[in-house]
Amino acid sequence: MMSSLEVAEYYFKLSNESNFDEITKLFCESSTFRSGKGDLFLGVNDIMSVQRLHHGMFSKLEWEVCSVTETKPGIVHFNFNFSGETHAGEKVEYSGLEDVVVYGGKIQHVQIQRL
Repeated sequence: MMSSLEVAEYYFKLSNESNFDEITKLFCESSTFRSGKGDLFLGVNDIMSVQRLHHGMFSKLEWEVCSVTETKPGIVHFNFNFSGETHAGEKVEYSGLEDVVVYGGKIQHVQIQRL
């Protein structure tokens, strides 16, 4: 089984690939996700719907990890920069913080804060 840090880093890698099939396997029915806009989602199906919607807004996107630390066992903190290009050619960039809580090899919670 992967460590919490490995699961969280793998999640970022898969997100950069928009690999929804593999991302889905990292969540469970009790997983929760709070977006950078403050919206809260419960369960893998709800979480994947919002992720597909977000990714679908862009022709290109990338999360660059600036730093990553496991602040407590199972709690992984990322500092990241996001850059994307919408289908209309508009550039979107922002920085943020993301906490990923992993338990039993599954992501239990993700919380994003835009800076």
